[in-house]
Amino acid sequence: MKVIDSSALIKYLAKEKGWQEVEKHIVEECATLDLAIKEAGNALVKKVIKGEVSAKTADEILKHTPKIVKIFSQEDHLSKAIEISIKYKLPLYDSLFIALSSNIGVSLLTSDEKQAEISKENGVTTILV
Repeated sequence: MKVIDSSALIKYLAKEKGWQEVEKHIVEECATLDLAIKEAGNALVKKVIKGEVSAKTADEILKHTPKIVKIFSQEDHLSKAIEISIKYKLPLYDSLFIALSSNIGVSLLTSDEKQAEISKENGVTTILV
């Protein structure tokens, strides 16, 4: 299992450049935070507004997401995330994915270079897609 952050999950769900690489990891089993569903939803809403996807399709994608990734509660990882966020001046929502990866002892899959660097500094194996 790997933790997939919002940047990589959105890349996959919205079929953005490089989504096939993310798919290889999703089929091997990924977990994410409930926060990622909200962030993916926000990205899909933006695509609906731009006319890139229909509202119905966006809704179906979001409803299907829990079937392809295991969802963890962000609340269980807040303490460690706050420490990381303060130490590295990283937004809390990015720190949450590093905390989840660290707490459950798995790799982090991300498209965010800064988050990947900080994740590695915290001893988390990180895959940048």
